[in-house]
Amino acid sequence: MKVLYRTIVFALVAVVWGLGLAQVPAKPAQASPVVDLAGIIKNDSLVSALNAELDSLSKRTGTQIVIVTVGDLAGKDANEFATELGREWGVGGKKKNNGLVIVVKPRTDNGAGEVGFATGYGLEGIFPDVFCKRLQSDYMVPHFKDGDYAGGIEAAVKEIVPVVLNDYNEKQALAAAADTKPAKKSGGGNGWFTLALVVLVIALVALWRRRRKSMAAGMAAASNVASHVPQASKPNDENIEKETTDSDNDTETEDNSDDDSEDDSEDDEPDKPQEPEPYKYGYGGGDFGGGGASTKF
Repeated sequence: MKVLYRTIVFALVAVVWGLGLAQVPAKPAQASPVVDLAGIIKNDSLVSALNAELDSLSKRTGTQIVIVTVGDLAGKDANEFATELGREWGVGGKKKNNGLVIVVKPRTDNGAGEVGFATGYGLEGIFPDVFCKRLQSDYMVPHFKDGDYAGGIEAAVKEIVPVVLNDYNEKQALAAAADTKPAKKSGGGNGWFTLALVVLVIALVALWRRRRKSMAAGMAAASNVASHVPQASKPNDENIEKETTDSDNDTETEDNSDDDSEDDSEDDEPDKPQEPEPYKYGYGGGDFGGGGASTKF
């Protein structure tokens, strides 16, 4: 009987453990910021626009926002469910822990709907629990009660993105100010350096004057010698100008031909379109400390 009892207990533990793993949906093979598993958004153009906006935000600031709709929370609070999902999928950066997970469970005939936020440690400063709760109750739930899940999610994103950008810009400005070092104040120990600099300048001026006198004397002697040397016959200036003009025209013709050939070769090469970098969950996978909020509707 003891062996049978232990076998039953182990089987029940395994079943419960397996159900616990199944509570959080598996990470999609093709990652995207908006994952509509419950099929409640029903607006493909809006989903595409939100994906593009949140993807750009994550690549610019490093802050990763993921919105997931599910049909069942498996008996969990929406905030707890979002926290587990963020950890399982690896949302946010491992160093900064700047991930935000929004989970929406629609209202059905069998139960109420619920929306939950889970914030990484790095975002708890700009997204405190009070802010998350107000965002849910004032911007999302009024749309959700009317069945407009797309409108509620869009309203939340419009409030969240400016907060992330403002925080990012402030941190960049502080980093730039920290890199700018103040100029050193001049102390009283620079007197000897100033005196040495003055002496050096005076010496250089004296040396320059001496060399100038010697150069002037050399040029005078050279001019006297040149006056006694017979001058060679000067070539015809007209012939020189004609030859110079002909050579210049030939050079311009060759340059133009080279430019035309280079332009033709450049036109023949088609522009290669650049593939956009695919969206990926996590930059190493952030951690979630239970911050956020949940609201039923």
